[in-house]
Amino acid sequence: MLRKEIEQVMKQKGITQIDIIYNESDKLAVYCVLKNGTLKDYTDHVVNRKVDIWGYLEWKDGQRTRKAW
Repeated sequence: MLRKEIEQVMKQKGITQIDIIYNESDKLAVYCVLKNGTLKDYTDHVVNRKVDIWGYLEWKDGQRTRKAW
C-alpha cells in the first residue's frame, strides 16, 4: 500500500499513529504519526510516497501482531 492510501485510511478511521512495516522480512517496524494530513516517521521526515509498504503492527492488550494490508 502506498503512503497516500495509508493516509486516507488513517483519516477515515481517526487514527493518528501507526507502526509500519516496509517489507515482510523486516523484523522492526517504523513508528509513524499523521501530522497535518501527511504520514511522518519518528524523525519527522515524510514517508516515501513511492515505496509499497507491506503492513503494520496491530497492538491489543500490550501484544503486537504483524498484519499485511
